[in-house]
Amino acid sequence: MTLKQLRILREIARQSMNISSAATALFTSQPGVSRQIQLLERELAVDLLVRRRNRILAFTDAGRAVLDAAQRLLAEAENIRRIAADARADEGGRLALATSHLHARYTLLGPVKAFSRRYPKVQLHMLQADPDDIARLVEENEADIGVSTETAGQHPRLIQLPCGPIRRSLITPKGHPLARRRGLTLADLSRYPIVGYHPRSRGGQIITRAFRDGGIEARFVVSANDSDVIKAYVAEGLGIAVVPTLALDRGADKGIHAADITALFPASEMTLSLRRDTYLSGYLADFIQMVVPRWNRQAIERLMQATDVPAAAGRARDRAV
Repeated sequence: MTLKQLRILREIARQSMNISSAATALFTSQPGVSRQIQLLERELAVDLLVRRRNRILAFTDAGRAVLDAAQRLLAEAENIRRIAADARADEGGRLALATSHLHARYTLLGPVKAFSRRYPKVQLHMLQADPDDIARLVEENEADIGVSTETAGQHPRLIQLPCGPIRRSLITPKGHPLARRRGLTLADLSRYPIVGYHPRSRGGQIITRAFRDGGIEARFVVSANDSDVIKAYVAEGLGIAVVPTLALDRGADKGIHAADITALFPASEMTLSLRRDTYLSGYLADFIQMVVPRWNRQAIERLMQATDVPAAAGRARDRAV
């Protein structure tokens, strides 16, 4: 059994059972991938994949169990490399970051720029994904860190660092009637056409649910995934919008008025997630602190070692406040 074979098995899962795509991702040939899996099955004396003629349909029960163990083993192999690099004081390496468009565009631009200057030998790969997929990418070792607005579901293999609340603002064209109002309500917003986020996006779900739970019918005229697109449409007078405040740039966003309306929506928090068993290399710890200064290496390690992770995260948040 070799790490190469386990990487191939993992890549087949990542590529939705497509051998050709797995071979391309691993810079090898399709026959080579098939041969390595056959050798692994022969050594283990068990079928790992369900096949029909020349197609792979799924993992067998044994194959899914082997895949899970392989992912843990490959994560530990990466930890070994990081330990050795730290011992050599080698500032090279690779950092894979999974995040949404919102945080890639606004939250992480400054930290990534600072990190690239501090660690020019580290290859930084950014994977943009839907919020619900970010935790999965980290769990499956496709990403080292996930940055998102909250994380849906239970992920016992991850620790999640609370990074602060997400505030929301109403944006309107300059001179709009709502720009002069105080004490805004959802009913006030519903009187005007709304430029919204796609309803399947996390931001879209939060906003539409708030109207629905309040029994208020809102009129969404345009939907988009990109905050910059939404701001541009509002500036052109197509409607009003609710956007994360961090997406606003007072210097660049001409033609729109912004007002904080965070209290009208359920509380949201930015979270940073990583595997509990990952080795916290020097550059990994530094990147996290560049994103959220209060999370230094000692604070992260305490959380990684805690048995009651939510309680430990809460205490860390309270100390920061």
